Formats: sequence, structure tokens, C-alpha cells
Amino acid sequence: MYILGFDIGGTKTMVGVADESGTVLAMRRFETKSELGPKQALDRMKKAAREVVREAGVGVDVIGIGCGGPLDRKSGTLYTVPNLPGWEGICLTRELGEDFGVPAYLENDANAAAMGEHLFGAGKGIDDFVFMIVGTGIGGGIIANGRIYRGFGENAGEIGHHKIMSEGPPCPCGDRGCLEALASGTSIARIARERLAEKPETVIMQWVSSPEELTAELVARAASQGDPFASSVWQECMHNLGIGIANVVNILNPRLVILGGGVTKAGSLLFEPVRRVVRERAMPALAADVEVVPAKNGDLVGLMGAFAVAIDNVLGRA
Repeated sequence: MYILGFDIGGTKTMVGVADESGTVLAMRRFETKSELGPKQALDRMKKAAREVVREAGVGVDVIGIGCGGPLDRKSGTLYTVPNLPGWEGICLTRELGEDFGVPAYLENDANAAAMGEHLFGAGKGIDDFVFMIVGTGIGGGIIANGRIYRGFGENAGEIGHHKIMSEGPPCPCGDRGCLEALASGTSIARIARERLAEKPETVIMQWVSSPEELTAELVARAASQGDPFASSVWQECMHNLGIGIANVVNILNPRLVILGGGVTKAGSLLFEPVRRVVRERAMPALAADVEVVPAKNGDLVGLMGAFAVAIDNVLGRA
């Protein structure tokens, strides 16, 4: 079985072909900025897909698609997706499936990534774990008893939107005090920018011409060099991330919490404080059961997830 996978994001998309073992035969990564609109972005996706299929030199049997939600996976249709303005009502499975004449299956991107880690990554052989993507936002996917858990309305796993502070900062979801508003890459940068107004001494200002250029990656870099300002911001955000994960551990009692996404590229700078907070704040028996580990699929976590979506649907496990 050969699979064509699409990992669709608000700023970039990855397209690839793999076999059922997860061996990637060809792939492309390209920009799909939201201002392009759906027609131009979809045209780019289809063109890139034809190129990777030609490069792989195989026939495609099925398509798997991971995309930010909310969405209706059964009909393959997007609702109003914050990162993809103008895409509401588009049936991705029809748009992409008809182009290649094969079945296509859609899944929320965080669920897809969890499925990919279960089949090909750090969760292989583990039937109870939580995957969290910590990047621009924070999302989650839950594997319970070896299957993706979706909940009654198929929207389970919105880990980024459980509340850490009742009167915390506003979140893109419209509420306040969410984990995403306190520990995502976007929020790390926002918190640092807000505190730069106090004009602290920090190496960061030698690297940017204005606070608007500040990113979570730069905060992590400065913190790794011992910059007091950056270290303070970073440790606060990692404490909040650890609290969020401790809550997840207490509620779900997973064997693993797998973390992926751009912020996790900070490595031990992230994992050490987060693991410490989980040990200290999760219930002792549950903390003893869990390990917090990096995603094995790395930068391909979304694409491997798309392949897993196709496989699980073909095998009737989705």
C-alpha cells in the first residue's frame, strides 16, 4: 500500500509519499500562507502532490490528510479554521481524493500526529499515551487502549484550552487563562515582548531591531546562555506547561506524554523543568507511571500522522 499524505498548516504544508511501514519515498515542503486563499493553496498542494508521486515512482492507493480544526472528519469538510481563513466549507477529501481517484481521509492535525507517533514513533507499542504539540499553539491527541480517543462530539484533546489561570491572559479561542495563552511559542514571545517595555538588560535586544521580531526560539537561545531576563520568562512558561501536563496526567493516567512541535526543539531546556514540575505536581502514583518524552517523528510528525490516518482508516481502526 502506497500512501499520499498531506500535512496542512496555516503557513506551510508538507506533502509526501510513503509505504505502509512509514518509509518516506518522496516529499515536499512549501509555504501556504493564509493570504493565498484556498484556491491558490490547493493548486500548490495538488501540483506538489503530483511531483512527489512522480518522484516516488509508485501508484497511490489512499490519501491521508492532517489539518487544523475544527473540522468534520467523516464528511472531510472544514469548519471555520482560525489558521485558514476562507477555507470554511471546503471538502478536502473530495478536493484531493478526486484529483487522484483514490479514497481520502481527513483528521485533526494533533490527532493525526498522535496516530503517527503510535504507528511509527515514540508511542509504538504503547496503547495509552497523550501527544501534545507545543508550537504556535498547543494541541493534543489521546491514544486510549490503542485507539485515538475523540469524545462524544469528536473534539476531545483540546489540551491547549484547559484553564491554568482563571483570570489569565486572553487566548485565541476567546477565553482566558488557557495553557496555550501561557506556554505556546506565540505566548512565550508575547510575554517577553510585554516585559521588554520595562527595559531590562537582555542580550535579546542585540539580536533584533524591534521587539516585534522577538520569537520563542530567541527567548530559548538567550535563556540557554544564562540571560536573566530570558531565563525568567522561559522558566515561568515551562512551569505553566508542566502544570498543564500534570493536569493531563492526573486526568488520564497515561504511560507517556509525548511532546512535539517547534518549542520542543529547545531540548533539555524544556524537558528538564517540565519533568520536574510533573513529578512535583501530579499525584505521586500517577507521576510514577508516566514519562515525558520527545516525539520521535520530529519535523515530520504531521506528515507521518497523515500517513497513519490513511492506514488506520483502511484497516478500520480510525
